[in-house]
Amino acid sequence: MRKIRVAVIGTGFIGPVHAEAVRRNPDLAELTAIAGSSEETAAETASKLNVPFFSGDYKKVISREDVDLVHICTPNHLHFPMVKDCLNSGKHVLCEKPLALTSGEARELIQLAEKKNLKAAVNYNLRYYPMIQELKSRNSAMGPGQIFALQGSYLQDWLLHETDYSWRMESKLSGKTRAVADIGTHWMDLAQYVTGLKIEKVLAQFSRMFENRKKPVGGKDHTFDRGDAKKPSDYISYPVDTEDYAQILFSFEGGIVGNLTVSQVSAGYKNYMEYRQMGRDVSFSWNSESPNRVQIGHRDQANEILLKDPSLLQPRPASMSAYPGGHQEGYGDTLKFILRDFYSDILGRSVEGGASDYPSLQDGLSEMLLCEAIITSAEQGQWVEVGV
Repeated sequence: MRKIRVAVIGTGFIGPVHAEAVRRNPDLAELTAIAGSSEETAAETASKLNVPFFSGDYKKVISREDVDLVHICTPNHLHFPMVKDCLNSGKHVLCEKPLALTSGEARELIQLAEKKNLKAAVNYNLRYYPMIQELKSRNSAMGPGQIFALQGSYLQDWLLHETDYSWRMESKLSGKTRAVADIGTHWMDLAQYVTGLKIEKVLAQFSRMFENRKKPVGGKDHTFDRGDAKKPSDYISYPVDTEDYAQILFSFEGGIVGNLTVSQVSAGYKNYMEYRQMGRDVSFSWNSESPNRVQIGHRDQANEILLKDPSLLQPRPASMSAYPGGHQEGYGDTLKFILRDFYSDILGRSVEGGASDYPSLQDGLSEMLLCEAIITSAEQGQWVEVGV
């Protein structure tokens, strides 16, 4: 049986996570190569992951005949040129978000993928939590007109200290928006996916905890490091031009209202995304730090807690619950199932629980258009329509 031969570009936090998820789909794919920012980092990661081929030059990886599909897991400014190179080399692509730095770049990639007749996806994997899939199934069953309002937050604290540093802090590498593009887009993708409602207008406000921060003299990325493991004498000051915090009001199609708080400087919140949906008869509440439960709210009867149990879920979410009720599933499992959907589509195989509906390049473009509207709104202090 044919398998997709996969290469991963990127050896930071997310690259090895992708590599593991590839291997959790052994009937669909095999990991054949990895590329890093240098020969040393590529060799070290390949050794740890037992990958047969590695290189510090990603072009050597994507040119190989034993690579059919490439995962792009690099800093944001590299996404567009790398996806473009992969498509021009005849490779299918899965790219970390954001797809590009501008909507114009995203449109170019969509056109190129269509021209080359290749499949491409963007890693909005958080829609693959089983309980998120359950909410989507329930919304579809309820029909239109039941949702009144949406609320949410995505909160982290890994940039709380003045000396916390990552390449994401520099707009030339990450783009004009940081917190919104990095984590806020996950919530916006999830909200639109779960409800089937598009965001039409936004009103945004940005804030920074520090106008100037300190970064390591050697440029070491301290993503998710302990805050007390740093020496202040080893740092130099630099100006910050992207947001630590954002508040956004949304106008969804059909007059549905919504709001979102995004922060990377909220002490005590490690990776907390919350989705709240208010309906005419029932409300739903879910968060990523307790991902295996949904609170169902009622007015005239006791509230309910629905725990993840494939025997109690709709067919699609049940197919993404690999373990029985009471056995917890989390972030890594979402990667496993987005790859199952994407790889199955490429191979022309059916997917348990229903058709593949992984986030496409069009979804990546939609998030770029949202980010651009949010940036404009924050600059102008007024409602801005989202482009199409």
